[in-house]
Amino acid sequence: LNHIIPNHRYWIDRGISEETMTTFQGGIMEGGRMKNRYTFPIFNYKKELIGISGRYINEIQENSNVMKWKHIGDKSKWKYPMQYNNKLLMSLKKVILVESIGDMLSLWNSGIKNTMVTFGLNISLDVLNYLLRIDVNEVIISFNNDENNNNAGNIAAEKASKKLRKYFDYNTIKVNLPPKNDFGEMTKEEIQEWGKTI
Repeated sequence: LNHIIPNHRYWIDRGISEETMTTFQGGIMEGGRMKNRYTFPIFNYKKELIGISGRYINEIQENSNVMKWKHIGDKSKWKYPMQYNNKLLMSLKKVILVESIGDMLSLWNSGIKNTMVTFGLNISLDVLNYLLRIDVNEVIISFNNDENNNNAGNIAAEKASKKLRKYFDYNTIKVNLPPKNDFGEMTKEEIQEWGKTI
């Protein structure tokens, strides 16, 4: 963590406030395996560092093998951002599942903080167990809306809803995708309007 430079310009330029960004203790790595990535430390409930997730901050050239997001650690064990919103989730018992930290930041920045990141299109056993443990009343699956591309997020959302309905009451699980491809493409006002639908 000593190598993270708390420079939040990448996300601020994308409409995320500095106040939101400082919450998550992230910053830019200038070297190592996360070079040129804005990195987010992942902690467990004991506040121990168990992983790092990093977003590449430079332009990715076409046909390049550079990944937009890179993870170090066992992401199937991550329950993010639980260190920051666990009490809220336990109180509301309503959780919004999103694919990436970028989606979570857009929601958080718009005042919607009852989120969990799945780090992809699959709901891990640890996330499932967490939802069971806090006895949620509502789970909203909000993966990317890929209807204009390959439908990956749409298909995965339906699969995730079927998986969760094996453990929760049918009406507890809802699919509510962003009207655009993802929350990062939406303005704060658009996200807040979407929030009213849930």
